[in-house]
Amino acid sequence: LVHTAQQPVAVAYAQPTVGAPAVAQAWPGPSARPGPQIVASGRRKALLVGCNYAGTSAALQGCINDVHRMRQFLQSQGFPDTETRALTDDQRRNPSRMPTKANILAGLDWLVAGAQRGDSLFFHFSGHGAQQEDETGDEADGYDETIVPCDYKRAGQITDDVLWQRLVAPVPDGARLTSVMDCCHSGTGLDLPFNYVTSTGWTLEDAPAYSAGDVQLFSGCADDQTSADTVQNMRAGGAMTNAFLQALAHNPMPLYPDFIAALHRELRAKGFSQKPQLSSSQKFDLHDRVFSLTDGFVPNSNAFIGRVHNPVPAGRRRRRKKKTRFGPGGLEGFLAAGLGGALLASFITS
Repeated sequence: LVHTAQQPVAVAYAQPTVGAPAVAQAWPGPSARPGPQIVASGRRKALLVGCNYAGTSAALQGCINDVHRMRQFLQSQGFPDTETRALTDDQRRNPSRMPTKANILAGLDWLVAGAQRGDSLFFHFSGHGAQQEDETGDEADGYDETIVPCDYKRAGQITDDVLWQRLVAPVPDGARLTSVMDCCHSGTGLDLPFNYVTSTGWTLEDAPAYSAGDVQLFSGCADDQTSADTVQNMRAGGAMTNAFLQALAHNPMPLYPDFIAALHRELRAKGFSQKPQLSSSQKFDLHDRVFSLTDGFVPNSNAFIGRVHNPVPAGRRRRRKKKTRFGPGGLEGFLAAGLGGALLASFITS
């Protein structure tokens, strides 16, 4: 499964408890043989999250706009408005629709509840992303990627481990989940096992977490990069959200290599150095698949389902290009520092 000196073990994944030992529990997943073609059920659900963090030193401008634009796009793709839940931090009069940590987690549970073969699910997050020290030893750089809810000062962040547990793992074989994460440090933001590198193809995570569904993440940048705001038609928005929508406006049914190239081209055209990433729960031939939110699903080909507990020894962890040290300003100061560089790039190129 993973070629290392130590024998890997597939383990059932639960929210990590600091200091608790991992429990080895291996079991076979669904058949790795491709089954019959998956017929789309027509059931479609979406969760959209936008955090502007108004009133803080790390305030953003375009994340709520991103949610509105993505919602319009999903309506054009047949996602019913009644099955689309939007959490934005301008809804203070409706606390259940604020992107708090509790509401985001509840939204993730709602999104995957009752999912069946042939269903199409969509998750979009636009806001701040950050990193915090990995307590389980499964990150090669020693840090978990996180998304930052609007009440992060009180409730904390949401790690990629938790996103995998709540969002990815419940998706059944034959169901499709597409995610767009427009935030800093989002490269492996869902802890999917396979990452696509244009020059070499699919690469495997150090401690892969396998699941049965057809899950893909399009992230705004690599784990060690920041993701910028931009301006489109005089409206602020996230650079990745804008690139995603512009690329599909120019070519609504691209092959995956063409779509990835278009994302890079859209970002380069605005002068951004961030590099969008594709990660997946399943390996597939990009040159033989058209990108679609609602059709052409891939069946499960993973022989095991669960997280491979193969901790990365401290001596083998990759050196980070930038260290995540919050300093005296705490997380808000860290986010504001990253925001300054991203906004500068946006103003220069807009």
